[in-house]
Amino acid sequence: MLPESEIHALVHLLDDNDKEVQKHVYTRIKDLGPDVIPTLEGAWTSELNALQHDRLEELIHDIQFQIVCDELESWVVSEDQDLLLGYYILSKYFTPDLNYDVVQKQVFKIRQSIWLELNYNQTPLEQIQIFNQVFYGYHGFSGIQLSERFDNYTLNGLLDTKYGASIALGILYQIVARDLNLPVYGVPLVKFYVACFCKKTISDFSDPGMLEREIMFYINPVNRGSLFSRNEVKEYLDKMKMDPDPKFFSPANNKTIIAELTSYFIELSVFKADATKEADFSKLFQIVTS
Repeated sequence: MLPESEIHALVHLLDDNDKEVQKHVYTRIKDLGPDVIPTLEGAWTSELNALQHDRLEELIHDIQFQIVCDELESWVVSEDQDLLLGYYILSKYFTPDLNYDVVQKQVFKIRQSIWLELNYNQTPLEQIQIFNQVFYGYHGFSGIQLSERFDNYTLNGLLDTKYGASIALGILYQIVARDLNLPVYGVPLVKFYVACFCKKTISDFSDPGMLEREIMFYINPVNRGSLFSRNEVKEYLDKMKMDPDPKFFSPANNKTIIAELTSYFIELSVFKADATKEADFSKLFQIVTS
């Protein structure tokens, strides 16, 4: 790591008239990696002009974004592709200092409160009823199908406010249920996300047709976990003028779910005309789907 005084000196060259100098300085600081971020944040003073502030902000963002890319690449090639970890990594884009241990503890508390009430000798319907009573009744989670706010899609936004879009709420619902060994999985629809309760734990997601036969019932995460049938999924697809592709009736693997969440962030970025976020999440989508 360079001395702090030298890094501050480099920051003041971010608006140099020579483009090659700008590029060299930018690359040199960026190559220092995440450890340089506290020093860069400390360099954020009134002594910098507007252009220096803008480029410093861009530099910090680029370093933090590279961290998200690197962590997501590692997640993609990991053996289990843990859903909570994948969701956490995407959420770090908006909150770079998000602490995974804190997130895990919050989710564990939800899990424990449901576990205390759950009886594994009960029927699936009874188990989901208990799950819903604690998840929605005691913890107060609620949501909407779609949102125009990014924080309604992030993990920390959902945990902090107990409110989120269907895909955010559905992913958390699935994470907690799977941690309780309930065979609950996500089913991404068009502009909607639901869950399903299966006859057994799923390990092979390669055949959507076979997977559909494992489903006992579907769960609506934004309607307090209400149950519905395949016919209602079909009715929704008809309303959206979509063909009844088998993938819309079958549980998805974690990689598909994280890719689906990333696509929501892309669509919202386009809606908000935020070119930077659109480009960033397009790159993250490529990483997940590669």
